[in-house]
Amino acid sequence: MRNLWRDNRFRIIVVLAVLALFAGIQHNRAMQRGAANPFAEAVMALVAPVQSALRSTGDFLSDFGYGVVHGRRLREQNQQLQREIEALRTAQTTLEELRQENERLRQLLQFAQSRKIRPLVARVLAIQPSAYFHTLIVNRGQAEGVRPRMVAVTDRGLVGLVYLVTRHTAHVLLITDPNASVGARIQRAESRAVGVCRGRGEDYLVLTFLSKDAYVRPGDVVITSGLGGVYPAGIPIGTVEQVMEQKQAGMREARVKPFVNVMQIEEVLLTRGETPPS
Repeated sequence: MRNLWRDNRFRIIVVLAVLALFAGIQHNRAMQRGAANPFAEAVMALVAPVQSALRSTGDFLSDFGYGVVHGRRLREQNQQLQREIEALRTAQTTLEELRQENERLRQLLQFAQSRKIRPLVARVLAIQPSAYFHTLIVNRGQAEGVRPRMVAVTDRGLVGLVYLVTRHTAHVLLITDPNASVGARIQRAESRAVGVCRGRGEDYLVLTFLSKDAYVRPGDVVITSGLGGVYPAGIPIGTVEQVMEQKQAGMREARVKPFVNVMQIEEVLLTRGETPPS
């Protein structure tokens, strides 16, 4: 405080403030008497710039305080709006997931009706591809009527075969598994060639045991043949990409791209397999 008092500017401000207060009192008294007070008027004229500066400073501080409070409110409102936007985005994402799931289930049920399959929809819990096994686990088991050797399909085509069942889950051997084999047929009426589709542990199958004169060409649709009694006939498997000759065995092979991308499956239909029309 002593250092502040030593500041000449501070002294001048204090003196002017006192004079302004005194002059104000004298001016009010003069107004009440109806007579002018030259000294009070002179002092008032002298301190008027200081009063104006102080008033401006006060207005600035008042505006600054309002701006701080108003800015804080705006930030709070903005944060609230951001939270509401995020909530709406989450709700929109959830609704889109439900819409897509509903569409997939609708297509599965339509497929089941068209193929006269008793629908048992199962949700995929896990997909387990490895160098030796390609399997998936679904959320239906013995309690829901699932049994080994039931066939797993989607509306696009064949997925695999149930090989292990627990009370509330089932394990499906995918058609891409190296141990999987499916009796198959070329759907085209001019061919109807029969063979066996085998998994290779990759994203393609190989149609083997084709006779050397089998009429097979790229683009042919491959379906289950129904031979062997495991897979019902007429389930789509995939399309022929390439035909290869086996010179030593006198046979032909074809590389087949499955219709179903097993890494993107979310639901499957499980059926013991009433034979659909081929």
